[in-house]
Amino acid sequence: MIQQRQSFNRWLITLFDILIIIFTYWLAVFLRSYIQVSFYQVEEWYFSYYISVFPVFLITFIPVIILNNSVLEAFPVNKYKFYTRTIISLFIAVLISIALLFYFKLFKQSRVVIFIFFVMSAFLMSLSRELISKNKNNIIRTIVLGSLKEAKLIKELFSLHAFFKIEIIDVFEDTDKTLIQRLKNEPIDWVIITENRFKPFISFCENLGITVSYYLKEEFKDISPFVSIESTFTSPIVTFHVTPQQYIQLFLKYTTDRIIAFILLICLSPLLLLISIIIKFTYRGPIIYKHKRAGLNGRRFEMLKFRTMFENADEIKPSLISENVMDKIVFKMRNDPRITKVGRILRRFSLDELPQLLNVLKGEMSLVGPRPPLPEEVNKYEGWERRRLSMKPGLTCLWQISGRSEIGFEEWMKLDLEYIDSWSPTLDIVILFKTIPAVISGRGAY
Repeated sequence: MIQQRQSFNRWLITLFDILIIIFTYWLAVFLRSYIQVSFYQVEEWYFSYYISVFPVFLITFIPVIILNNSVLEAFPVNKYKFYTRTIISLFIAVLISIALLFYFKLFKQSRVVIFIFFVMSAFLMSLSRELISKNKNNIIRTIVLGSLKEAKLIKELFSLHAFFKIEIIDVFEDTDKTLIQRLKNEPIDWVIITENRFKPFISFCENLGITVSYYLKEEFKDISPFVSIESTFTSPIVTFHVTPQQYIQLFLKYTTDRIIAFILLICLSPLLLLISIIIKFTYRGPIIYKHKRAGLNGRRFEMLKFRTMFENADEIKPSLISENVMDKIVFKMRNDPRITKVGRILRRFSLDELPQLLNVLKGEMSLVGPRPPLPEEVNKYEGWERRRLSMKPGLTCLWQISGRSEIGFEEWMKLDLEYIDSWSPTLDIVILFKTIPAVISGRGAY
């Protein structure tokens, strides 16, 4: 019931958003043509130009709208936070479209057109969401079979949701004689069973054609609330996930990662070449250092870095263990004698990490995510720390912008888990922007 309603509302709102974008685009174009000094005399290029750039707007706005509305797959969704998120996404899409038009040397846009388009789109999108949220047809008439306390919690939870509500018309704590008659004779949309003793009513409600849900809290206490129910086998199976399953958002995240990595590799190629030449002519050994790391769910891959240490660095490491400044598992030390003079400069500004853009391009890493650990470090994890491997490792993360090596191991792990539990595209953007001053300051970079 919940998933179907969420999916329906998401695509209904997305459809309205696309129609609003098309409508307000042309409304802005026509309004601008009527407020020129010459009024009805419009330049010959005017309409042909806006027709030619219209596909750019669609290509820009549709993915942004779909990504923005994907949050509706979560439960519950705060209505006003969603409105704010929508307006911010709309503004970002406007900036992207302007950047694309500048890049392709097509920008002849009137600022008035852009202003009218943005204001009208933001207003109509907010209005359409408000109308959908107020639609009485979205109210689900519900009977709860179980305790009054659980029914109250369910009602409170649904009251927080933006786009559909439930009306609990009755709660049955016992198998009252009137229950069967009410199920047969009254308009009931949904029956929620919260206690094991009401299980026989599952098949009874199915026979009546009433959607019925069984609240698993009683049977699966202290287990992740992120579950999926699948009918793959002869009977339904329940799958428990450590985080909400956001397949579309993650697909867009990793696709965007590769596009940005490709662009950065091209733009930074002169710098990459310069660093390679300096390393080659100052110290013996390979330019690129390849090291086995643990990636998504523990998959092994070769992480790439510019070499910052002398050739025999791994051989010297055992003699330096006593200098470790980290309180557990991970090895970090100040003034590491294995690091070259050039290497210290590269590490100071994280330039040694730039070859990892190739790891991102290959799909082994992401721009933002927990830093990839060594396989031997993973083997020493107590257990809970391993959950940080449930997302692709990244070039930067919360740990990177919070002090890096100045942060203890346990706090580092908790920051990674916090990132995984609260991940969103917005969080990635915030981390990327905060990475720039963190890299410049060089705090904890050793």
